[in-house]
Amino acid sequence: MRRSALVVAVGLLAACTQVDSTEHCVETRYGKVVNPRMATGLNMTVLTTATCFTMTEKNYPVMATGKEMIPAQTQDPITVEGDVAIVYKYDPATIFKVFEEKRTAESAETEIINAIREGYRNALAQWTIAEIFQNRAALSDSVKNHIQRKIGNRAIIQQVFVRDIKVPAQIEQARIQAAQQAQVLDKALKQFTIDSVNARAVVIAAQASSEATRLSAQSYITNPKLLELEIAKAYAEGLKEACKGVQTCVIGGTIMDSWKRP
Repeated sequence: MRRSALVVAVGLLAACTQVDSTEHCVETRYGKVVNPRMATGLNMTVLTTATCFTMTEKNYPVMATGKEMIPAQTQDPITVEGDVAIVYKYDPATIFKVFEEKRTAESAETEIINAIREGYRNALAQWTIAEIFQNRAALSDSVKNHIQRKIGNRAIIQQVFVRDIKVPAQIEQARIQAAQQAQVLDKALKQFTIDSVNARAVVIAAQASSEATRLSAQSYITNPKLLELEIAKAYAEGLKEACKGVQTCVIGGTIMDSWKRP
């Protein structure tokens, strides 16, 4: 009896579909929708089928360490390969419409991935090689907008990361050389600026000294007493230097005067 009850319980469990709170599941019977959104928990699906969509964020590529190099042609035009990572999620407001159009989660995923690739190519077609390497942040925004436009309202693009852009070897080498030359030019311009500032400082100092001399001469002209004072100071300094090291210094006398006793 217990075995029969157990068999019945197992049979009933097998006839049920467990719906997670992070899923949106549509129940159909022979292709006809009988429940547009199944309740969370166990649902009896004896003669029906549940098609479920994960409503949490999803990643492209699926694996965290995954990589897909997408080829695209730039505005130049030059073909480059890009490693792009996308975070997206289904829109709760439009998920039932996605089901009606695609009928399976796998078909919906395939369309989203194709839209990601096409949107990336459309974005790169608007950029030159030089612009790509000059403004990577704006490139990511451009890729995001083009992918969203391609997907429409089927999903929401949360984030876009352009992790790597590979260009042909010849172009990459030329780009590196151009960057090196730009650094040399920048260094030369900075040095020129420094030299110009130093030269200007010398000119300004000379101008200031000349102006100070002019003002000093002007002050002597307008104030003769000031000139007399300067002459007296110079005379006193001269006497001080002349009598340096001598105990008795007689101005206007001879050396014999220094031998006279008081």
